Amino acid sequence: NTLTFNTYEISGAIDLKTGKIQKYNFKNAGSEVISTFPEPYFWRAPTDNDFGNRMPVNLAAWKSATNNEPTVKDVKVGKKSVEGLPVTVTYQLAEVDVPYTVEYLIKNDGDVKVTASIDMTGKDLPELPRFGMRLILPGDYENLSYYGRGPWENYSDRKMSAFIGAYEDKVENQFTWTYIRPQESGYKTDVRWLKLTDNQGKGIQIEGEQPIGFSALNVSTEEIDPGRSKDQKHPTELTVEDKVFLHVDLKQRGLGGLNSWGQYPHEDYRLEDDRYSYSYTISLVRGISN
Repeated sequence: NTLTFNTYEISGAIDLKTGKIQKYNFKNAGSEVISTFPEPYFWRAPTDNDFGNRMPVNLAAWKSATNNEPTVKDVKVGKKSVEGLPVTVTYQLAEVDVPYTVEYLIKNDGDVKVTASIDMTGKDLPELPRFGMRLILPGDYENLSYYGRGPWENYSDRKMSAFIGAYEDKVENQFTWTYIRPQESGYKTDVRWLKLTDNQGKGIQIEGEQPIGFSALNVSTEEIDPGRSKDQKHPTELTVEDKVFLHVDLKQRGLGGLNSWGQYPHEDYRLEDDRYSYSYTISLVRGISN
């Protein structure tokens, strides 16, 4: 029930019952780079504008779809080719009852290409807050570099002052601590690649087949999200963990802001299509100790 794969330098395994990656590391490495491998993630911590247009209530089905384990319908292992070994996992998402597919292409050099797809055709569902996946890394992987919009946070409808370029920073600086009330923050758009490393240079790189959005924070979405109504909580009350919560998305709902008491983001910045699909490749970065 476990598919193992090996290259000259890298070893890994996929659980064929759950369809999830179980292991992915340099051979003989002392510790894992990734604590929690990519999992579907459709929710975001509500912003003040989101509360104004009742997003936490109206889109709550996607929070349930994120928090509840999907049902594995099928796992197929294909034939190895010059490109690599394909593995296709088909899920049925909880709450929203739609198919969700993850395709892994385990490349011959050890990189893993991930393609996630959803099909909501014929379903009467609310818009998606985000279409993406989340990984969790140990807190040691605190050094962030990326090529995309920056250096400050930016969103699909809030990015004109964030220019595309190469940026570097510490993960601890990514969350926006200056908001009076904690909410979704620290996001980057139009990203081509990102890298997270420890102080020995070991880590991972994510490269999108198309531009991606991401955030890398020491605070989880669950910690920032107060639920269906505002909580008078302040950033100083948040639990900062010795982890890196890495969201890798195709896109996320815009912030809106024409007003903050009911107006939705413009249509161009909402996720209301029937189908979404995106791809990115995970690569291990060799540190000086390897």
